[in-house]
Amino acid sequence: MLHLQVASPTLALLSLLLLLVALGSDHWLLLKENQVVMHSGLWKLCMNLGCLIPLNVPDLINASRACLILAVIAGLLSCLALLASFFCSHLGSVSLTLVSAVGSFSAGFCILIALTVFTSEFAEVMKVTWLHVSFGWSWGLGWASIPLFLLTGGVTLLAQESNSI
Repeated sequence: MLHLQVASPTLALLSLLLLLVALGSDHWLLLKENQVVMHSGLWKLCMNLGCLIPLNVPDLINASRACLILAVIAGLLSCLALLASFFCSHLGSVSLTLVSAVGSFSAGFCILIALTVFTSEFAEVMKVTWLHVSFGWSWGLGWASIPLFLLTGGVTLLAQESNSI
């Protein structure tokens, strides 16, 4: 079905865009105390006066970074395979739509692992601190990309199934 073949790359590109914006932005955590507002991402910490890149970060942040980078690679693979499937259906004996579906599911699960690790690390900090710390919009975009990648994988499999009938 043509609408599934168009929906798959659209969802894949949207999922990848959300992930890239979340990964590159610095609003994962927000800290407010009186007039001081800080926001932090995976790569830098920003205050009223400017941003800095911390030299040492907890291992769990590095684990989140690694999983998110793997998710970007899997998401790119998914998008490229879907776009290539418009020109040819197979690369050798491998179906490009199957490669795309596996890439989408892999990206979704890598993001899930990364965000679970990140959330567990800072949820504990939020309990014991007297400062007002909350998760930011970048963190939310990361979570929003998970169901989109999983939906992309499902729609891609449906598109492949409808083509083989």
